Amino acid sequence: MKEAITKLMIATMMVDGEQSESENKTIKTVLGVLDVNDNKYNEYLHETQDFHDVDDFIDWCKPAIESITQKDDTGWKAISIVSMALVAMADTKIDPSESQLIAAVAEMLNVNIDSLSATKSA
Repeated sequence: MKEAITKLMIATMMVDGEQSESENKTIKTVLGVLDVNDNKYNEYLHETQDFHDVDDFIDWCKPAIESITQKDDTGWKAISIVSMALVAMADTKIDPSESQLIAAVAEMLNVNIDSLSATKSA
């Protein structure tokens, strides 16, 4: 599960074509908590070097998404989306490609993220 979340976070960082220092630090912090080593991080980062669009990242993430889905655990699904959102927000701007990727992964994991953007009125 840790490696699946690592892939999703790296995909979120790389999908906009930028590798910001703040996004990188955010991933490294989460990976420290998950106990994922730098070799695995660098391996995944290298795998994304020639991707060109959101669909490339979605295809690359499918095995990770499937492993999370097979676990059938709402907590892991939520942690996956939250981890992606943390990376997307780390540089204070959420690129449309990051939003598109997160929405696609949420749909594949059957996680409703619509309520995150809905404005609540009292």
